[in-house]
Amino acid sequence: MLKMMKFIYAIFLIFIAVCTSRAQENIFSIKEVVDSTMKKKSPEDFNKAYPAFFEDNDYVVRKTCSGEWGGSIIFKNKKTGIEYCCSSTCPVVVNKLFGKYIVTNTLAHLSGSSEIIEIENPSSMSPFQLSKPRKVKGKKIRYVGDDESKSVLGTRKLVDSIGVLTLASFLYKEELFHIITDFHKTFLAKIQNGKFVTMNKISDKSIWTYNPAVIKTVDDRNLVFFENEEVNGYLEIFGNEITLIRYK
Repeated sequence: MLKMMKFIYAIFLIFIAVCTSRAQENIFSIKEVVDSTMKKKSPEDFNKAYPAFFEDNDYVVRKTCSGEWGGSIIFKNKKTGIEYCCSSTCPVVVNKLFGKYIVTNTLAHLSGSSEIIEIENPSSMSPFQLSKPRKVKGKKIRYVGDDESKSVLGTRKLVDSIGVLTLASFLYKEELFHIITDFHKTFLAKIQNGKFVTMNKISDKSIWTYNPAVIKTVDDRNLVFFENEEVNGYLEIFGNEITLIRYK
């Protein structure tokens, strides 16, 4: 009898998990528009929520990227003026969830990579400072990537994935979602147990660009422009509506 009750309880938990997963898959309205005759838009056509890469009441955030030689995310404390940084190759967007800063990184080099890190307290990271120039034959020089942070102090890695590029990450009802591509198709995904889990297909095309950066607008939209040899356009996320606009 006890074994039977345990079995029924296990089946019940599986049923709840499946229902929850399917419910999440259906909460987004996804639309793809392809029209080569449309007037092309640019980031300048939209009103940004803030001029910086990211900003809140406590920090102004900027990013740097040296491609395969590394990248950095830099938080400047508004009260003290002190800057703190960590390794971030290369920043796409910063989202703030439950008081923590979630930084999405991606790099379109070789097989591509994505990394998402959590920063609970930016002041616990390494203070930012430029590296000392190297001396080569009596001359002071800096190589590409010398000034990029190599520190992971004060950070926690949520995802580290090879073969996947992340075009955008966004919040909806206090949950974090991601637009990713495996270079074949493009998907809506979430994180489970340190890995991306796909929820819905966004496009049969691989939507990516070399330097993606999410633009947050004053009316609470998330935009990201993309362009490669096969596709170009932009992605717009507003509430639970995801619209992919392609010019080709």
